[in-house]
Amino acid sequence: MTTSRRHNNLLKLWLTLLVLFPQYSISESLPKYHPLKEDRVAIERSNAAPQMSYNVNKKFEGVADRFGNSDLEGAMNSLKAMLEWNLSKYERAVVHQFMGFIYVQQNDVDSAIKAFKTCIDYNALSNSQHQGTVFNLASLYGSQEKWDLAIDSLMQFYKFEQDPAAESYIMAGIAYFQKGQPLKALPYIHIANQKAEKPKENWLQLELAILFINKRYDEAIVIVKQLATYWPDKEQYWETMAGAYMEMQKDTDALAALNLGYKNNAINKKETLENLARLSFYLEIPYQAAEIMQKNMDSGLVEKNEENLRLLLGAWTSAREFDQAIEIIDALASMLKDGTLYIQKAMLLNEKGDWSGIKDAVAMALQDQELENPGDVYILRGMAHTELGEFDEAIDSFTQAIEVGTDGNKRNAEAWIEYVSDRQGR
Repeated sequence: MTTSRRHNNLLKLWLTLLVLFPQYSISESLPKYHPLKEDRVAIERSNAAPQMSYNVNKKFEGVADRFGNSDLEGAMNSLKAMLEWNLSKYERAVVHQFMGFIYVQQNDVDSAIKAFKTCIDYNALSNSQHQGTVFNLASLYGSQEKWDLAIDSLMQFYKFEQDPAAESYIMAGIAYFQKGQPLKALPYIHIANQKAEKPKENWLQLELAILFINKRYDEAIVIVKQLATYWPDKEQYWETMAGAYMEMQKDTDALAALNLGYKNNAINKKETLENLARLSFYLEIPYQAAEIMQKNMDSGLVEKNEENLRLLLGAWTSAREFDQAIEIIDALASMLKDGTLYIQKAMLLNEKGDWSGIKDAVAMALQDQELENPGDVYILRGMAHTELGEFDEAIDSFTQAIEVGTDGNKRNAEAWIEYVSDRQGR
């Protein structure tokens, strides 16, 4: 098993324990090898060239064969027997290192830790072998949620590591995060994301969560844009991006984010679709609001309830799409006993010059005994009769407006009666 594969396997083990929910200042007092120093310089580790006798090397070949054939017990027994030999420090270190690998495969983490610690204490391995073992030790501490020990091991790893891999930074970030120190975790996670050969979704998610929780919305937007770029079909990233913009009072940018997600067919939740429509309407793009609501109502993604229908009505009306608006009024009227809906319908029909339709709508409105001001309705009916040349009916309607309406209605109705009478030649 190669060092890189072991690293990846152990990291994968650790990351399964996670629950996911930049400029960073670095202290000048940090040691020169510290992972957060911009000009960090690792310490040169001096050790003798690794040497292994012929017999020991042949024995290791047999151990490796057993390991490769999944004979873990046989491999372990051979290694334990080798400890009775007259071995050099380097050979003993390699024996304990190999034992650690086997213990990991056997899920015996405590024994693996003990074996790796013993290996490290000999300080006899080559630098790459030594660093791999220290890294593995940090991983195992993390898998046991021994975060302080994991961090301590990682700092020992950084001391001699010329170019630490992204995985080492994410480990440190996770450890600090799990210790309840998210802001201390943040620079490590940020560097991990910068150094990663390919974007890692869960790493970016973790950085985003910390930034968002701490209301660092401008930085959060940078990260969530990365997530949305690489995973454009995931609705939560467009939602989060819009939410960050909203927190920054950048409503137009929030709408742009949701629109882009919608165009990518990533916006499918009814709540998000409704919010997109509402925001479009709020920002005075009524036609877009109406189209979104109408399309998704028709498809069943958005519920045809009163709130949504009233939003759709307002959008179609503001967009001056009166036929569509009237259809929505009819849908609402079938659900509610609300005469004001028919008044609104009559007004829309007035825009269209549909005087017969107005009479029908007004008749329905007047069935509502709780109309706030029926005088307005009678005047509207009188106007329709007037346009249709039904002058007697018009005067009757204006007279009723005088009887039940406000003072303003009375003055308006009287003026209409005078006008209609003049047209009749009275």
